[in-house]
Amino acid sequence: MNTTKFKSTVTKGNNKGAGFIRIPLQIRDKFCVRNQYKATINSKIEYYCKIRDYRGKGIFVPIEINVKNKLYKKVVEVELQKIDGFYTKIGSEGRIYIPNSYNLKNGDIISISVKINGKKSIKYPRIYLREKDNTQELIFYLNNSLYNKEAIIKVNGIFQKNKLVSSKHIFNKLLKNFDFAEIETNKIIVYYASRVPIIINNNIDIKNLAHYLGCYFADGTKKGNDWGICASTFEQAAYFINKHKEIISDPNIIPSITCTTNEIRDIEKLKEELISIWSKKLDLNIENRRVRIIKTKTEYASNRGPYGSLSMKEHRQLTQIYYNRLLKYLFNCIIKEPNKNLATDFICGTMEGDGCLNSKKHGHIIITTNTNEIKILKEICDKSHLVSSIRFWKGKKNRIDLVIGSLQIIKNISILKDKLFKYYPKRRKILKERLAQTGCARFLLGKSKKTSNWLIGQLNNYRILDGKGKLTEFGRKIQKDLKEFLFSKD
Repeated sequence: MNTTKFKSTVTKGNNKGAGFIRIPLQIRDKFCVRNQYKATINSKIEYYCKIRDYRGKGIFVPIEINVKNKLYKKVVEVELQKIDGFYTKIGSEGRIYIPNSYNLKNGDIISISVKINGKKSIKYPRIYLREKDNTQELIFYLNNSLYNKEAIIKVNGIFQKNKLVSSKHIFNKLLKNFDFAEIETNKIIVYYASRVPIIINNNIDIKNLAHYLGCYFADGTKKGNDWGICASTFEQAAYFINKHKEIISDPNIIPSITCTTNEIRDIEKLKEELISIWSKKLDLNIENRRVRIIKTKTEYASNRGPYGSLSMKEHRQLTQIYYNRLLKYLFNCIIKEPNKNLATDFICGTMEGDGCLNSKKHGHIIITTNTNEIKILKEICDKSHLVSSIRFWKGKKNRIDLVIGSLQIIKNISILKDKLFKYYPKRRKILKERLAQTGCARFLLGKSKKTSNWLIGQLNNYRILDGKGKLTEFGRKIQKDLKEFLFSKD
């Protein structure tokens, strides 16, 4: 640590009350004009200053310090500690001006160390050039909540911008027209126009994200200024949070709870109970003001959970833009290759979010969507292992169902058994109960010895039966996996 101690007399700094302390002549050559130091006077008065040449090198004493402590003409003990970086007071909108001594230019992405109130953090701002009164100023921005805070900033280095060295090739497409820099082995900071930047994981595998992106397609915010996704169960919420962290390396999730109830009870007490259980299950900090209670006269609703639902938001539009690019990339992979497994995982994720079990006598799954999304959803489903049909709603132009029949589910049960409503236990249980009562399931499990000729024909076509009424090798696997799915205790 570069520290120098000496004694000197406080002289007049200006006509407004500021003081000036000259550095003793014998050590004056150690100091360079404009270098910044932390000054300590008489072991108790501390402030940050620059070396100035005012009829000799020294430091100014601010008016409020000089006047309050009556330092003028007094001999004081001075300790000057060299700052590792530069001192600044953070301006409005989190603005920070860069000293001209730094060799930076407009658009540079840099690494800085920020020390505020003794706490140190690393940030990766982008440099902006601003022209004002025939001068050029270089600035960057930190969080606007830091306005008026004192900070020590150290510029660690400049990153190579818009070039991929250690990232997977998919990022050439995902980051097109963005400004970005690889800041660590598996991290890229991304900038886009004036939006708040995000840090992404550059080691993702789209195959491991297909199911989650299906959930996002169903229950995520894909338009507007925010990113968001809604979970109906604790299991869904935990899964969504973990997957989001897998994609976004600096997540900034703001959770909120919505609960619909017909019970007459103390609203504040209910809020506290909901916050407690969601927070414990997911290790989240949920504010009371972010809990919404909706009163209803309806006593029972199949899609209503006792603990409500959890919405997770990020007030960063770039997160949403990036997610939409991931969706587009996934769709291209599914359609162009084509890739049945990716498509099936995506559809299972969509069912996790929007899948309904409306019929008590059938085991089919319905995905309710709108006219804008039905086209891509049907196209993806057609590329999967599943055959689906479209059903239009009477009198509702913007509401359409994608229907996946029970026979399709049974035929593909070996692929689907570990994916169907994996994070929605209540619906998974209902699906098992209803699927078990279908004629196909009862026939394959030996609970019904006879079934319709149509079903026999379908089972023959799918090579589950051999044409002589006996199970094929594939049929025996379907029987085994169906039994495992229907009677497992998960």
